[in-house]
Amino acid sequence: MGTIYANENEAALHEAAIDALASEMRRPVDEIKPHYERELLRLQKGARVRDFLSVCATRHLREALRGSQR
Repeated sequence: MGTIYANENEAALHEAAIDALASEMRRPVDEIKPHYERELLRLQKGARVRDFLSVCATRHLREALRGSQR
């Protein structure tokens, strides 16, 4: 199975976003990562520019997690 990241720099960027979101939501990284990567894969399908995918994936997941807490 391949990786969803184009290169090591992109992987590091997304790992940092996952860590920050896990910290913000006070949840373990292992819980956040699969949801983040699923959202990232969804966004990658139609993306022409990958520069802001971490921002979009983080925002969408944050909104979903906050909605599930209510």
